[in-house]
Amino acid sequence: MNRGYATLVLLGTKLSSIGANNIIPSRLKPEVFKKRIKMKNIFFIIIMLILLLHISCTQNKNAYDINNLFDSIADSILNSSVIYATGFDIYEINNVKKLVIYSPSNNDEILVTYFFTDSSYYHNYQSSSNYFQIPMDSVAVFSATQLNAFSKLNIIDKVIAISESEYIKNKEIKERYSNNQIVDLANNGNFYLEKTLELGPRIIFYSPYNLSQKHPLAATNITMIPFFDFLESDPLGRAEWIKFTALFFNKTYEADVIFDSIVIEYNRYKKLAMKAGVNPSIFSDKYYAGQWFMPGGQSYIAKLFRDAGANYLWKENQSTGSVNLDFEVVFNKAHNANFWRIVGTYSDGFSYKKLGNENNLYKNFEAFKNKNIIFCDSKSSSYFETGTLEPHLLLADLIFAFHPQLMPYYEPKYYNLMND
Repeated sequence: MNRGYATLVLLGTKLSSIGANNIIPSRLKPEVFKKRIKMKNIFFIIIMLILLLHISCTQNKNAYDINNLFDSIADSILNSSVIYATGFDIYEINNVKKLVIYSPSNNDEILVTYFFTDSSYYHNYQSSSNYFQIPMDSVAVFSATQLNAFSKLNIIDKVIAISESEYIKNKEIKERYSNNQIVDLANNGNFYLEKTLELGPRIIFYSPYNLSQKHPLAATNITMIPFFDFLESDPLGRAEWIKFTALFFNKTYEADVIFDSIVIEYNRYKKLAMKAGVNPSIFSDKYYAGQWFMPGGQSYIAKLFRDAGANYLWKENQSTGSVNLDFEVVFNKAHNANFWRIVGTYSDGFSYKKLGNENNLYKNFEAFKNKNIIFCDSKSSSYFETGTLEPHLLLADLIFAFHPQLMPYYEPKYYNLMND
């Protein structure tokens, strides 16, 4: 037994015996005696409360500094449970998990570190602004792409706030929003500070596109958790951020099971594509505002093309983002390409006529002439919301478009080869 608590129990026993062993003095009336006993009980309760407070404070001072827990062991020696993602790592020692988030501009630079444990171990360590007891009971999520993880982990009830609700397609979120179980804390880039303070979510997940600019809701002092999944260039790395989300809600096991199944399916399709024997050429996206934003050769989509058994014409480029090109540059290199990949949406569906009307020069590409455009309707398929955690299906769709003979009975979910 804790030494402080043993002392408290002993003292409490002695104090409680004061009234229990007393016999009513013969000269005192019973009413007077009861009053004295009542006063003694009140005195006893006050003493007990003071002692509890003292012991609690003493224990907090003696608690271990959680920041020192991992200091004796270098991160390079510890084994991270993160395999494919580069934006974060997760380590564990003595039932405490450490989350390291790296700077998006330099993965060798740590942006922020958080520690997690459950109620069984939480009080073993000193309180700190970067130390959390899990599971969290509430969260505001400011990116629709992150919501799918909450659905898959069955913790959608923890989401109490979102932003830009009109653009969200997640059915569970929409239903809870319509039932006033979720509120909107931002619209058209404007964040509602007072409303956020009133609601008081435990944490806020957000996707910072410019770290030099302070988030408008930072003034609330609610912990803002940066979420950089969109910067991962590996399809499996981007999906692995489900482990990041799960950590805050003590759902690590569930996330591991989900992610492991994604990896198995992705690698199965990747192995299947190797049987094709041919690698059709492909390019991507469209001309917009005087530039053609072509995915870099080390980008997310470039790796999907490669794993699907296609020859991406900009595969030699080393960029993980987009490359801005003139129309002439793209046409000179891609006019004879076998396939053309486009993600977008049309009010009445895609058609070659509509695409040609956007830019008459599109009609000169062989992929246009041969009706070999692979199109993803981002709106109807919820591509940006659900695709992140379904890279295996994105890969399967592309394989089916490039090598239909390998998957004769497959039904694509996101990408379709357009015949009209």
